[in-house]
Parts: sequence; structure tokens; C-alpha cells
Amino acid sequence: MILPRALSCAVLLLLLVAVLSRGKRCSIARILRQYRAVIFHEIQNLKNLSGLEDRSGRAGPACRSDKDQKILLSIYNISMSLREVAAGSLRGSEELVVWKVARNTDFVLRENCRKISKNLPRIPAQPQHGGPGHRRKRLREIRRKVERLTTCWEKLYALHTPHRVPQDS
Repeated sequence: MILPRALSCAVLLLLLVAVLSRGKRCSIARILRQYRAVIFHEIQNLKNLSGLEDRSGRAGPACRSDKDQKILLSIYNISMSLREVAAGSLRGSEELVVWKVARNTDFVLRENCRKISKNLPRIPAQPQHGGPGHRRKRLREIRRKVERLTTCWEKLYALHTPHRVPQDS
């Protein structure tokens, strides 16, 4: 688990980078660096807490486009809907990690992608109530959304990672 001080330092670092790098275009490289530095680890924590197994390719209709802007919008929308599903239904570390994933994704996209940040709505989390079976249903939905979110981040990362061809010796 990330220590509160380390998390605070990471958030401050993200703020500093955002202030120094204000631009009109999306900086996919900066977004991916910040994803790898903070969000990736939070998603892994969420997977561990929710009991999500790695099932590559089974995330459903996430990120069908190969265009950066559409993938980023999908990432944002999935993150915000994840926060909405978790609002009021989770307690303790699960709720905290869901909140961190959504908050940091929102922050990274708003600060590094001016072009789409104007179009990103602020979605308030609404508390939801339900019985004990309702919590299990929400956890299943959270697992599906985490799978979709992971798929989108991986697709964006794959589009911007140079493919290395092995060289013959």
C-alpha cells in the first residue's frame, strides 16, 4: 500500500508537471508517464482488492477506436462511471482506491489534454443504497469497468510504444 506521504508527493509532482506543461494539444507521452507513475499502480491495487483476475481480451466493447482522443474519452468516461458505481456502496480501502483512480484520471486528462478537457463534464458521485446482495452486484460491475479501463490504457500505451524488432546476432 502506498504511504500517504508518497501519494502526496506523487500528486504534487503531477500538479507541478501540469502547471509547467500547459498546452493546447494532448500530450500523450505525459499522460502515459503519469499513468505509469500513479494510475497504473492504483488500478493494480483495485484489481487486488476486488479479486479481479487478469483476463486479457474479455473486457467487452471498450476502446474500439484507434484514435487517441476517442480512447482518452473512453478512459475518462469509464473512470467516472466507476466512481459513480462505487459511490456509497464501498467502504474502506476499496472505496479509496476507486476514488483515487477516478480523481487522478480526471486530473491527468484535464491538465495534459486541453483539447478534450473542455468537453469533459464533471460528474458528481451520487450515493447509492442497496442491500447486501446489491454490494456483490456492484463489485461485479466494478470488476467489469476495471477490466475495460485497463484495456483502454493498454491500447493507448500500445499505440505509443515503439515496437522493437529483434535483431539477428
